[in-house]
Amino acid sequence: MIRTFIAFDLDDEETINNIEEFMERLKKNQPRIKPIESENIHLTVKFLGNIKESTAPKIHHIIDREVNEKILHGDIYTYELKGVGNYRNYEIIWAGMEGDIELLQKVKDTVEEKLNERLKIKKDKRRSFTPHITIARLKKKRRDYNTFDSFKNIIKEKRNKEFGPFTIKKIKLKKSVLTPKGPIYSDLTYEK
Repeated sequence: MIRTFIAFDLDDEETINNIEEFMERLKKNQPRIKPIESENIHLTVKFLGNIKESTAPKIHHIIDREVNEKILHGDIYTYELKGVGNYRNYEIIWAGMEGDIELLQKVKDTVEEKLNERLKIKKDKRRSFTPHITIARLKKKRRDYNTFDSFKNIIKEKRNKEFGPFTIKKIKLKKSVLTPKGPIYSDLTYEK
């Protein structure tokens, strides 16, 4: 079994640098915050969890054909990473996305439909897709409550912060190996 997800990688250096600068500001307030490593920043389209290794090539071929060839056509699509928010009472800090969200919804719907139709992979319960990039995690037990109110204010103040472009070229099947130091992601690619 391998732990997998389907995603678009963030490769725009300027945007990555802007996220890292913002993380430095957050770390001054919450030293135990866990920023996502720059090489791991991505837009998750679907988290698959543990799958059989024999299923991975099938998933790769489905998303390559149905998304990369039929929807993206080898073109480049540029979005803007803008805005900061949180999920689960500040446990997850994220950056929002602006641009052709309908295209991303079409990608999400296609992935859900084709994987369910061909491989019987369950569809996500939520139908609408809210694209965002997780940029940090802060578990409750790691919080510095002496400065937590000011931390929340920083997040609220930056709800319109612009990080820069997010260029989408190709959807990928990714492998995730969990380690004590954090996850290690790699691309899973297979010949046709």
